[in-house]
Amino acid sequence: MLHQQLLQQQLASQNSSQTNYNSLPPHIISTLDNMAFGISQKEDIDAFSIKQKLVQNIDKLMPKDLEYLQEQMGILINKSVHDNEEISDKNVDKNFITFLIRLYY
Repeated sequence: MLHQQLLQQQLASQNSSQTNYNSLPPHIISTLDNMAFGISQKEDIDAFSIKQKLVQNIDKLMPKDLEYLQEQMGILINKSVHDNEEISDKNVDKNFITFLIRLYY
């Protein structure tokens, strides 16, 4: 009985530590996943380790930073999907690029 309670507490703490990442809209999560995969290919690093680091860092974000991430990712997705713009360092806010780099590394 005690073992079952401990296991439930561990699962609850794991779930609560992932609330930020899991609270993101699916289209933002899939975009972040694609970005992690691209980084892994470019840097020749395991994609899972990049994704794991990303999730951990997103889960540590303060609410205002999480809101900033969602807002800026929405802008990027809108440019890419609706405006058919190629996303590059020329049309992305430099502060957001720095923000993303910190999330992935």
